[in-house]
Amino acid sequence: MRCPAPDFDVREYARDAAASHRDELELGAYKTSPLGADTLRLLRYLQIIERATMTHLRGVLVTATHKDARITAFLTTWAFEKYWIADAFEQIGLAHQPEGTDVDRAPFITPVERTIREAIYANIVGLPMIAVHMTLGTIDTWLSQAAYRRLIEIEPHPQLTRTIEKFLALKDRQLEFFELQSRYRLTESAQARKITKRRLVKTPWPIGAKAEPPHETEFLFQRLFGSAREIISELDARIDSLPGQSGLNLIRKAARL
Repeated sequence: MRCPAPDFDVREYARDAAASHRDELELGAYKTSPLGADTLRLLRYLQIIERATMTHLRGVLVTATHKDARITAFLTTWAFEKYWIADAFEQIGLAHQPEGTDVDRAPFITPVERTIREAIYANIVGLPMIAVHMTLGTIDTWLSQAAYRRLIEIEPHPQLTRTIEKFLALKDRQLEFFELQSRYRLTESAQARKITKRRLVKTPWPIGAKAEPPHETEFLFQRLFGSAREIISELDARIDSLPGQSGLNLIRKAARL
């Protein structure tokens, strides 16, 4: 029996996309009650990988994925929302710095040779790459949601909690599209399941991790999940539930816990 095509209103999503959050950050709250050094380090990491989405998207949209107008519309809106999440994290970080602090917004650059090589490969594969990209988005959203929730558990700052809860709601909506598409396309194609599994194993987690030194990714996993390893198991169990993607232990391997 064929899996029904996913139902998601991309036009409504694009129309209601969340832009700048600066007016709602209430940065003054951090002046009287600043965040801890470890939390600021985590926020900086999250800021960078959220912003690295633009580099990821550049690679996605030179593949067969861009031929699906609904998916292209969703992905550009998704990247727009993630850019402004990154901006919010940056503003929170700056609120803890002396005025006039320089901000390094240099983008993460993927080597041109690798970009070209991946584009050639993806276009040879063709439509099954859509399943790859939708599954990457699903897993990365699961991981980022888990990271956000753990962040406000270990640093229950009232204003940070309000901000993070808003971002979690945005990610719930993003996940709805990604997961529906992922399950649909993996169910429909044995080739897509095979190629996706191969690509997932080769992907550094979280997406964008290559924008930071390995020790920063190690710090993220250790600080957030070192005392909550059951979350790692839960994430891998979710991945196991995706058609044809069981037994990968992706997050456990990425976390090295």
